[in-house]
Amino acid sequence: MKVVAMISGGKDSCFNMMQCVAAGHEIVALANLYPVEKGVNALLLDDLDSFMFQTVGHQGVKYIAQAIGLPIYRYPTFGKANVQEKYYYPTESDEVEDLFKLLSTVKERENIEAVSSGAILSDYQRIRVENVCNRLGLISLSYLWRRDQDELLNEMIQSSVNAILIKVAALGLEIKHLGKSICEMQPHLIKIKEKYGVNICGEGGEYETFTLDCPLFAKSIVIDEYESIVNSRDDVAPVGYLGFTKIHLEDKDNGELEKLSLSERLKNVLIKSPQDYIAEIIGPELHDGCNLSEDENDEHACESNSLKASNSGQFHPPSPMEILYEDEDCPDAPVVNRNQTGWFWFGGIVGKHPDITPATEEALEKLSTLIQNENLCPSDIVAITLYIKDMSNYKAINEVYVSWLGKRNPPVRVCVECPLNVHVALDATAYKESQESGDKWACKRHTMQVQSISHWAPANIGPYSQAVRVGDVILVAGQIPLVPGNMNLLDMNIKRQCRLTLRHIDRIVKAMDAKLRDIVQGICFLTHSNYIADARKEWERRTRNAIIDYVVVPNLPRGAQVEWCVWAHRDNNRFEYEETGKCVANFRIAIRRRWNYENNVSAIVCYMSTGSSNSTGNLTTEASLPSMELNANELSEAFDYLLCKLRKGSQSTNPTCILRIFYKVGSFLAPNFLHNVLSKFSTQNLVITIIPAIQLHNFSTLLSIYGIRHE
Repeated sequence: MKVVAMISGGKDSCFNMMQCVAAGHEIVALANLYPVEKGVNALLLDDLDSFMFQTVGHQGVKYIAQAIGLPIYRYPTFGKANVQEKYYYPTESDEVEDLFKLLSTVKERENIEAVSSGAILSDYQRIRVENVCNRLGLISLSYLWRRDQDELLNEMIQSSVNAILIKVAALGLEIKHLGKSICEMQPHLIKIKEKYGVNICGEGGEYETFTLDCPLFAKSIVIDEYESIVNSRDDVAPVGYLGFTKIHLEDKDNGELEKLSLSERLKNVLIKSPQDYIAEIIGPELHDGCNLSEDENDEHACESNSLKASNSGQFHPPSPMEILYEDEDCPDAPVVNRNQTGWFWFGGIVGKHPDITPATEEALEKLSTLIQNENLCPSDIVAITLYIKDMSNYKAINEVYVSWLGKRNPPVRVCVECPLNVHVALDATAYKESQESGDKWACKRHTMQVQSISHWAPANIGPYSQAVRVGDVILVAGQIPLVPGNMNLLDMNIKRQCRLTLRHIDRIVKAMDAKLRDIVQGICFLTHSNYIADARKEWERRTRNAIIDYVVVPNLPRGAQVEWCVWAHRDNNRFEYEETGKCVANFRIAIRRRWNYENNVSAIVCYMSTGSSNSTGNLTTEASLPSMELNANELSEAFDYLLCKLRKGSQSTNPTCILRIFYKVGSFLAPNFLHNVLSKFSTQNLVITIIPAIQLHNFSTLLSIYGIRHE
């Protein structure tokens, strides 16, 4: 993409430029906001102490453009933040509007597609850059986002970024440190990080830098004269900065670098590409909270050697599965139920129109009616799952979805293709914060929607968030194995795809103040039954705390082989676990259940299988399955058993229970038969969605139920 790089002069914006070039993008211009004082004279200031932008060192920014050999666009700012909340909305005279005007000009003149910025950990800054990018139809590139700061600073130094400290404002930093390079300061920064907890990259405003040289520069910058300005002589944490008064440029390599493109200038530089940042997925090591035990590492090493011998884990698809589509009408039974703490669940919603756009509108209109009946609005939705008949209709469905939902703080979303006989079915969850003061159950909703492309996790450029947290509950969007830095699908075998997907989940839940082992329950959607065993093994290597269902579907977004849909609870270490079962006629009912100490949250995965299948999902052959059926009374007995387990220990006589019922297409469990049996439970507070699947966790499993009780 053609990129404009927002630069302040500091190390972060310059290193992000290098990351953009390493990712294959073309930087065509630089952009900078420079400080002015409001008034007739518009006097230049050095340090506006802006919420958004570094202005110290602004005198040298034009020299960076000359050093690289690119045009620079500049616009004045007063550095005023009228909207200081986390989320931004366009507001006159706010400094963000100065950025909007600047980038509008650049887009008009340079035909740019993306914007580079150096945000590392500031949601405040990232959200505002993304806001401007969205309004201009641009993509935000923030390759430093949520990087480990020790590792990041070291990468900058190893990549020959020569930046000096030009402002200090933190415990452990002194005026004498001004002018020192980050290489010189690295040992001291590590020391004060350990001693005082400062951000080693200065992300908390501890210090600011100015880049004198980096591999993108064809010339280096030399500071001839400067003055030191001390704002505070505090004995503990003095504040001061350098003001440049005379600067010149010096040629590098006798001017030969000017003849090279930016990508050619990085040819011999230690700079990582997007693929390098998933090296632990491709190679033998597992990091990021996904480490294995010593025994498993030994096994993994053997596996790695085997993979190297078999084309290094490249993807070789198994023989295609036969896909049977449901030919019976899907039950149209929209339903909503709630608990007493602000949670609402919606299910049984389908779009039956024969054309895709009206069908999607129909399904969302049914959801809207239920929402309005509960005095809610679409913005109260925290999670939505779309089951669609044909993934090629994804774009048309998405267009309707966006117009219905809006863009601010959207819910998490899961989207899978299922062998439906209608275009779309859906279920959803909403949360409405109590308006009554002093409500002990009231919880705030926290949404994380990172739309910038980075090396952290896949960007959510679409109308959904990576995660939503309400109290201790964390809902995570469906994750597929996209390489974060370029948003391409990882074209490797199912084990590698699972590892990358689980790394995404691990990083997302960590950003929401949780851990992978806090996941309570999930569904792993796969496109072939041969993938189930490997997916289960990859999950169980990391944690056995969660109960996971495995469902085989025809297709997943972007042609992925796996999509994980999970939710977590920050108190999951106190959840109990049990496995139970019973036989009904010639079928075995196997249940795995988890519940918290207070028993107001309970989750189950229930399988109904023929023969001796158990909850671990040992595979049998399809040819060995006996031909047998359950009658309505026997199936009712099975549902009664699982509901008894799900409600076990509840303080309510009729708690709300949410059931996603997956059935194997082609078995005797047709959707209307299931619906008719479940109608016997109409007096109970159930939210039911019935979904067809190609196969469940093994050949002998005909019915899989994913249930939740949350009081």
